[in-house]
Amino acid sequence: MSGMGKTVLKSVGGREVICRELTVGQVREILAKDCKKDLANVGLMEDMLLEDIGLFTNLTSADVDAMYPSDVADVVAGCKEANPHFFAMLARLSAQRKVA
Repeated sequence: MSGMGKTVLKSVGGREVICRELTVGQVREILAKDCKKDLANVGLMEDMLLEDIGLFTNLTSADVDAMYPSDVADVVAGCKEANPHFFAMLARLSAQRKVA
């Protein structure tokens, strides 16, 4: 087993952001938790909660709060690049929900 998964480096707002691949256990934690009812947390980015960015990257919640939405979108793109299986799973689950 390797010590570190895939990483993607993004330059966002003049800083280097490290987007990390999650372990299967971390994916399970994200799927099992209850999200806060903060509309920005839940709805600002289509495929990711703002509160989860810290798990995927080297950013803190204060760092995210200080960013512009366009910069957060760049970070989310890096997270998607580092975690294609996770985001493909979310897309499949979303498609199944729409059919049901």
